[in-house]
Amino acid sequence: MRRLLPVALLLLMPALAHADENYFGYSYGTETLPKDGNEAYLWWTHRTGKGEGSYRADDVQFEFEHGWTDHFQTSFYLTGRAFDYSGGAIKDEASGEAKTLHRNLDFDGAKFSFKWNLKSPEKDGYGLALYLEPEYSTLHRPDGERFKEVGLESKLLLQKNFLEDQLITVYNLTLEPEWEKEGSSWERELYVENSAGISYRFAPNWFAGLETRVDMAFPDYGSREFWAWYAGPSIHYGGEKYWATLAWMPQIKGGPTDADRSTRLHLEERERSEVRLKLGVNF
Repeated sequence: MRRLLPVALLLLMPALAHADENYFGYSYGTETLPKDGNEAYLWWTHRTGKGEGSYRADDVQFEFEHGWTDHFQTSFYLTGRAFDYSGGAIKDEASGEAKTLHRNLDFDGAKFSFKWNLKSPEKDGYGLALYLEPEYSTLHRPDGERFKEVGLESKLLLQKNFLEDQLITVYNLTLEPEWEKEGSSWERELYVENSAGISYRFAPNWFAGLETRVDMAFPDYGSREFWAWYAGPSIHYGGEKYWATLAWMPQIKGGPTDADRSTRLHLEERERSEVRLKLGVNF
């Protein structure tokens, strides 16, 4: 019994929040890695459902993250995508004919990110951070067609903890100007996302929560092309060296809609459902 007592006490102790811990699948917290800290991630996102035919796509990211100071970190990503669709899930824009593609994981592009922590939710009562991510992509997200895209994703990150860090809440505002090259011309677009999440520690190292986000795109910075609202559950385990996060994001509503696909969802540029798994190790 005496040998079991320290173990029992350890399990009953509240888990400490780690710097830059990923409680959510899509939303970011405001903390950064400590100085000289390193972290490696694997992201896998499985997207399904276009309202017609069969559609499955997988997005994979490998990330390395380094803390330069206790308040500033950088990351480097390599990205890939795989596609499997047929039966009218994707149609040719000119002819309207159904397209078919079966492609294993292929190289998509690279990203860099910079994150500045300005306020800490533990020390200052709330968290505030700025995030900047230049990126280069070669595979079109919906259909996997070859193209060239450069973007500059910027985020305003907010975080508030409650109940002695047992309850975590976050909000992210994302603005991303993008430049796409199809053929010989470049087209510009503004991508906007609002996301928020709430997560509760229900056991040592374990968090369960809900997350929501709204995607919007504005071609040539003009009228909105589409919008899609997602919401779903997430679960997170954070150990001393290893962590994992699993999130499910079904689309709740979107527009414009296509009656042949759905009267409620936008399924041309987005999908009916997304599942994301993130695995990480600190070293």
